[in-house]
Amino acid sequence: MPEKKTAKPIHANHRDRMRERVRTAGLESLAEHEALEYLLFYAIPRQDTNPIAHRLIEHFGNFCNVLEADEEELAKVEGVGPAAARMLHAMLGFSRYYALKKRAKRPSLQKTPAAIQYVEPLFLGLNMEVMYLIALDEKFVPLRDIKITEGIPNRVQADLSRMARAAVAAGCTCAILAHNHPHGLAVPSQIDFATTVTVARTLGLLGIDLLDHIIVADGDSVSMRQTGRMPYYDPKNGDVQY
Repeated sequence: MPEKKTAKPIHANHRDRMRERVRTAGLESLAEHEALEYLLFYAIPRQDTNPIAHRLIEHFGNFCNVLEADEEELAKVEGVGPAAARMLHAMLGFSRYYALKKRAKRPSLQKTPAAIQYVEPLFLGLNMEVMYLIALDEKFVPLRDIKITEGIPNRVQADLSRMARAAVAAGCTCAILAHNHPHGLAVPSQIDFATTVTVARTLGLLGIDLLDHIIVADGDSVSMRQTGRMPYYDPKNGDVQY
């Protein structure tokens, strides 16, 4: 008796055609729901992922919002199981990891454009405010990216004691402060300025110069030093000057 052939999944040809399209024309040739459909191939191997992709876009509004959603919210969409939710949520994390690893290993951050280029990947895809202190050596080369704190949008409170200990442990002589405005403009607020003064004073008392505070928003970044609003610690009078 001839061996019975295993039926090819009904959606196999469609997947093959889409893979060939991506191979020849790139991911940019896909609409947002098609990109999600294609991505879900790898988490849902034997199911039509097109309806799921459409439901994700309908639920979250667009492709970017889908990737920025947490696993719990993703799993509320019909057809999105734990594996698919985990994979979708991980995509931005891997993108951020790639961007951080791709940047120059030990660039000098003496010039503002180089400093902005260095800090921007730290905030890729984040939907909450995060603050970093970039510890630098005497040649303005990064020693360590110190995450000071993270919180809900527009409310970052710096843990100064932990920051000071980490800066001293890194052996830095100067530093750059950086944080993001995930739902706003790259414009320093009054709270940002007050935080900068406090951090400059805290580090100045330890002999560490705070060189700049960079604010990162969607597609934009602003340097307080470049705008002339950067306070600095003056060791002669033991306080911050504006």
